[in-house]
Amino acid sequence: MSESYVMANGVRHWVRIVGDVRAKTPVVVVHGGPGGFAYDFERLTGPRLERLGPVVYYEQRGSGRSAAPVDGEYAVPVLVDDLEQLRRQLGLPRMVLLGISFGGELAAEYAVAYPERVDGLILQGTALAGPLSVSPWPGGFEAVAADAAMRTAIRAAVDRSGPRAVWDVVDRETTDRFLFHQPEVGRRVRELWAESGLVNTGAMAAAVAAQPARAVPLADDLAAVDLPVLILIGLWDRNAGVDGPRDLATRLPRAHLCVFANSAHFPNAEEPEQYVEEVERFLRTSS
Repeated sequence: MSESYVMANGVRHWVRIVGDVRAKTPVVVVHGGPGGFAYDFERLTGPRLERLGPVVYYEQRGSGRSAAPVDGEYAVPVLVDDLEQLRRQLGLPRMVLLGISFGGELAAEYAVAYPERVDGLILQGTALAGPLSVSPWPGGFEAVAADAAMRTAIRAAVDRSGPRAVWDVVDRETTDRFLFHQPEVGRRVRELWAESGLVNTGAMAAAVAAQPARAVPLADDLAAVDLPVLILIGLWDRNAGVDGPRDLATRLPRAHLCVFANSAHFPNAEEPEQYVEEVERFLRTSS
């Protein structure tokens, strides 16, 4: 087990390697956010996932234990190049990318840019930007809001500033009901977030939200790449929604969709045994 820091594009990135990446193609975990971290995934899912083979965890610039860029640069092409620089410095000929939420978009962007370096793509709770992914946030938050006052605040924020504004008005209880189907799992994840001492500053999320739209939808570019893709989504995922990932699985020529009946946005935490079984099956059949 090796934990270190690697410089990529002038930014110090935290990296942890478990297993021998020379013996087998590693699974590289690309966390979500934007601006999140890998701490809870390492502890809740990592021990099971690591039994399948080598795993590489890293945290993106300005996220978790990695340094923030002094120039405030968070453009997606730069994040993709950070990952490519890390791959080169770690000496990884090829990777299987496991992208979580926004990390799935980043992993897909990398696969489009460097298809020859990717053996497989796993997308968890990801609805790629474009026509397949109308935001489900307002309706999802309204569905789980505990009282009329919160529902009114949600509607007012969305009417005033659009779907993204919902995150500015919801409280922790509503957010947890939105993100988790099993309350006890939500509490455990919250405990790990607190234990980590890490925070999402919001800097990357704001920068990514301000980026211009892609000229070509990411789903279209990804569909042109001959790559096996595993799409993992919780039935109760109100963040990514179920329709977008389902339609993405239909759109991609070599995709398999797995829906977790008792999970929301984090099936890795809510149904860990089935989650790792699905990943294991994918790794075995796509190699």
